[in-house]
Amino acid sequence: MFNFVRWATIVDNIDPDGLNRVKVSWAGEEETVSDWIPVSTSYAGDSIGQSFIPNLDDQVLVASLDCYGSKKVVAGSIWSNAAKPPQTKENLSADLNSDGKNSLRFLKSRSGNMLIFDDSEGKEKIQIVTADGATRIEIDVAEELLSLDTERNVSIDAAGTVSIQAEEVEISSKNEVNITADNYQVEAESGYENNAKDGISIEGSGVSLN
Repeated sequence: MFNFVRWATIVDNIDPDGLNRVKVSWAGEEETVSDWIPVSTSYAGDSIGQSFIPNLDDQVLVASLDCYGSKKVVAGSIWSNAAKPPQTKENLSADLNSDGKNSLRFLKSRSGNMLIFDDSEGKEKIQIVTADGATRIEIDVAEELLSLDTERNVSIDAAGTVSIQAEEVEISSKNEVNITADNYQVEAESGYENNAKDGISIEGSGVSLN
């Protein structure tokens, strides 16, 4: 049971002891600064847990655990007219629960990167979207589709084996497709075709065609 709860503003979040504590000033008492106060989290353990430290100027609720006010904890952060809730701008009808269905659960970082769980009926999906929107990963339940869309390069680097298994595999490139390997093999059970508008060149110290 909390003895009192007060509205406060974060004024320092660089804990010299590395305990993710913060200092606050109390609402209406900007010149009064607290000692270091721990931040409550849903999961904390020895070098494990969930880490969400409030930003400077964020508004929080500070609860006292004793009647003297000597043991305090940041119970949570709060939005206000000065610091409004975020929007995904991915599902406009569900943003800010404007449709009343409470379909969105998401994390949005300070730069704008997002992890979104969208429970909109018939449109369920999980999304990871970068702040500039240039890269997104989506698991679309309705379309039964896992997609990666990016305006940047994609690199896959594995010390072991990269295996792709599917009913069909399509590779399309606007420019070139380059494959470099110490040993390159292609096997097909029924048929194999190479089509080129200009020509096909095969070079090697030994070439065998059967």
